[in-house]
Amino acid sequence: MLSTGVGTWQLVTIPVAMLRNDAERHGAEEVVVHFTTRSSSGRTLGSLDSGAVNLVPGETLPVAADCTDGCNAATSVATSVTVGRWTAATGRSFTSSGVAYRCGTGACGGQHGEGAVTGTLATSSLGRGAAVVAFAACVDAGGVIVGGGVDQTVWQGSASASVDVPVIVSRPPTSCRLGASTAW
Repeated sequence: MLSTGVGTWQLVTIPVAMLRNDAERHGAEEVVVHFTTRSSSGRTLGSLDSGAVNLVPGETLPVAADCTDGCNAATSVATSVTVGRWTAATGRSFTSSGVAYRCGTGACGGQHGEGAVTGTLATSSLGRGAAVVAFAACVDAGGVIVGGGVDQTVWQGSASASVDVPVIVSRPPTSCRLGASTAW
């Protein structure tokens, strides 16, 4: 795990983790991030798991989950990671380009709120109709994660696709990153 952070606005909290598969020859399948959100006093607010993702050797992937009500007003997150299995035969990974943050309700003018991260995801040989989970992680000028989001979509069969991932940010981000995972 490279870093963690959390975005909050109204009753929504989005815990985020940046994962990296440091293996040189093995993919990590069915990787699940276990998030525990905390208040500013350190009190546990809620616990939840991300959806399972797959990482090829050397891949870095933002992973987020969506927690409402039970995680309200979280200021930090603790994480642990479970790898379902390591495999020498790996599947697809995604690259991203043209990534941009678009301010939404409450997220402009120095406040927290909702917005969107747009960009293009590309991969090879992914068939039409494949389920894809896209993730966004947004950081401040110091590289601290200030929010993110997750969106499930269906691949349309081309080598690339435009995505629009809704995000929750605790403060306006300096930059954002996109990533995605699909079944192997």
